[in-house]
Amino acid sequence: MKLFVLLFMLVWNCWAVDGWDSLRIRVGVSHSAAGIWVPKGKLKAKPAVIIWLHGGMQSGKCEKGFEAGLAALPWVQSKQVVVASPSVCRDQHWLTPNGLDVIESLLDSLDARFHFDSKKISLVGVSDGGFGVVAYSYQGKRAIAHRLLVSTFPGLWIPQNQINDVKSRFSVGSWEYLQGGKDQIFPADQAKPWIEEFCRQIPNCKLQWDSQGEHDMSWWVEHRSEWLRKAFAGLASS
Repeated sequence: MKLFVLLFMLVWNCWAVDGWDSLRIRVGVSHSAAGIWVPKGKLKAKPAVIIWLHGGMQSGKCEKGFEAGLAALPWVQSKQVVVASPSVCRDQHWLTPNGLDVIESLLDSLDARFHFDSKKISLVGVSDGGFGVVAYSYQGKRAIAHRLLVSTFPGLWIPQNQINDVKSRFSVGSWEYLQGGKDQIFPADQAKPWIEEFCRQIPNCKLQWDSQGEHDMSWWVEHRSEWLRKAFAGLASS
């Protein structure tokens, strides 16, 4: 049996929020720290899955995944969704083979335990976590149904004139970007034109633009909660 199954160490604990049970595991060759949240009660046979990819992918904090996915829980209304978040750090970030392995191994582990619906996999990427969403969509073995990218700019590694070269892998499932004009990490004059061109070429893609929007997730929670609520409702749908 593969290493990821052997490493599926179950530790149910008390740090779950109300209405959710939680689990901490290690996945992949790098033993990535991953958090999993499951609605209390009985899941149906094939739940949907939301994978949250954290930002700060090159920081020295290598266990962000244990808690990163907590940010998704207030927006998930369905009781038939499993939420999970893996970790990357330093030079083993989302754009490396390790990043791909971590996401793939986490999905393998979730499937082994929860037998999720393979047609209902969603990815959420915040800041450079969005790079992981794009990288997995291009290289991962599973099709992604929905994607939500907040305050990100994949154009740093996919030039605008190369979108056409990769769009065949991106044409399955939906894309939604939340991007702001006052983002100090990814300037609007670079990020907005790239995302607009991406959505022009990729079907089922939309940009939610706020000229006052800032980089931090907290800004979107405070000022655009309705956008987040609708986006997460879409992530949990078929």
